[in-house]
Amino acid sequence: MVVSELVRMSEDIVTRQAYQRRQDEIILQHRKDRKLSELETTIADQSATIADQSTTIADQSATIADQAKLIAELRSQLDKK
Repeated sequence: MVVSELVRMSEDIVTRQAYQRRQDEIILQHRKDRKLSELETTIADQSATIADQSTTIADQSATIADQAKLIAELRSQLDKK
């Protein structure tokens, strides 16, 4: 009985077209979901990179501040002489 119903439905062009549209929608949604997942991964990776770069910049700023202090101290010592 199921087989005969499937045969009847597959012969009905309207039913077959509706089925094909639904299959196309499922495939399209799957592609969209996969692309969204890829974009989310890319964003997470870029956010981690930015965080690492921010840490590097903060470290470099601290080094520059230390060097500026040292230069100021050396100038002060030279001025005293």
